[in-house]
Amino acid sequence: MSPGPRPVFVLLVLGVCAAGAIFQRMAPAPGDAAVEMRAQEIVRVSGGQAVLVLVEKLGMRRLGVPVSRAEAAQIESALGGANGVGPAAIDALGGRVLRASVDGAVSRHEFRGHLFLGSGARELRLDASAGEAVSAALQAGAEIVADRVLLEEAGVTAEDLRGKSARNLHDEAAPAPVLGL
Repeated sequence: MSPGPRPVFVLLVLGVCAAGAIFQRMAPAPGDAAVEMRAQEIVRVSGGQAVLVLVEKLGMRRLGVPVSRAEAAQIESALGGANGVGPAAIDALGGRVLRASVDGAVSRHEFRGHLFLGSGARELRLDASAGEAVSAALQAGAEIVADRVLLEEAGVTAEDLRGKSARNLHDEAAPAPVLGL
């Protein structure tokens, strides 16, 4: 006759179950996860406003992110392969750029973003404009992500853009915080 399960084994199984439940609770829901993007190009719309076009890596949607002239110059340089001073300075201080996120819109002409920096096992989230965050990520070769809800609300497909100017698309579509892109 075998004695019942050993208390150590029972505690171990209960601990693993609890850890699994905690991990599942902390993990983002599949629909809420950020969408990985890649920078395609800088375009200029009416009035000379620079707009960074981000393309969904595993999809067809695009997100137009208004950027300042300085950010546009840095992004174009990074798209051309140049490395910037910012990520090198962060690296010299013992950190690294992990990713940039485009999280939402402050207005039709300004997107909110965050830059995530890492040092050892620590992760630091810095508030930044979307252009600043993406520029630093591009220069460092880091990941760029966009909020799924923002992409659903403000993203467009290539078919949406085909044969339409940014001004015409803005007039025809529901208001989107992307200068009509």
